[in-house]
Amino acid sequence: MYLSRVRLHDNISGTQLPLLLKDRQGYGLHRLFWDLFSEGQGDKKRRDFLFREEIASEQLGQAGRRKGMPIYYVLSKQIPMKDSPLFEVETKVYQPSLSVGERVGFKLRVNAVVSREGKRHDIVMDEQRSWLREQLNEMGVTTEGAKNVLKNRLLDRSGDAQLALWVKLIESGRYADELTQSLGRTEILDWTIKTLIEKRIQKWWISKGERLGFEVPMDDSGEPLIDAVSYRKHALPEKALSAGFNSLDLSGEVVISNVEQFKKSLFDGVGPSKAFGCGLMMIRRL
Repeated sequence: MYLSRVRLHDNISGTQLPLLLKDRQGYGLHRLFWDLFSEGQGDKKRRDFLFREEIASEQLGQAGRRKGMPIYYVLSKQIPMKDSPLFEVETKVYQPSLSVGERVGFKLRVNAVVSREGKRHDIVMDEQRSWLREQLNEMGVTTEGAKNVLKNRLLDRSGDAQLALWVKLIESGRYADELTQSLGRTEILDWTIKTLIEKRIQKWWISKGERLGFEVPMDDSGEPLIDAVSYRKHALPEKALSAGFNSLDLSGEVVISNVEQFKKSLFDGVGPSKAFGCGLMMIRRL
């Protein structure tokens, strides 16, 4: 395997950049990276690669780089071409030496989903809708409607007993400090949902580890060492008007339990939407 750091050449002008990256939320970047592996064979040769986008100035600390310029990490089975007209490419062989019990830090942009009845469901939205409907169903109230409709309906029907249960849920998670300030009913509900989402992501990641060759260690307070930020929706209008996917940026630590399974997760990627910049797990020794 080869790990490459890929940047647009400095001579790409400000007027060219938007044209090159106009599809960076869809298949555009994947198509651009194809050219690094084409070897003059057009689209006939299979390209096996994962990629992740970062901001160059944050990664390299180079003030001279144009503000907000992207940098890409590309993991591939083929070595990329060096003389690309678009990209500056730095490549090294990637065959990490790992051992059972080793603890590593990681970063991962992932499309976190659960599959039911042959359909994929984003776990963040699934957790919110499932819990809201469960709460309303227990009250004997209709569960039809969009998420915001369900939230407002739950707020209208909930009494002090429900609020007390929500506060206990918040106390059981990493947002407990929010309760040190005076919170209104809507804020309590919002922090409850955030706590439930956090716990769902943690549970999902621990379950992933069982299949991908790692365990998730705990911090001093007993919480899994994983942070989830930057929950974003990505539109894919070229597939369909309403098509898209959601991504999360995960970071934290894992303990390797099965070297071969863990390497497979590194090389093959984690989760779906790999053609859109998801799935590449970047690791570092601690």
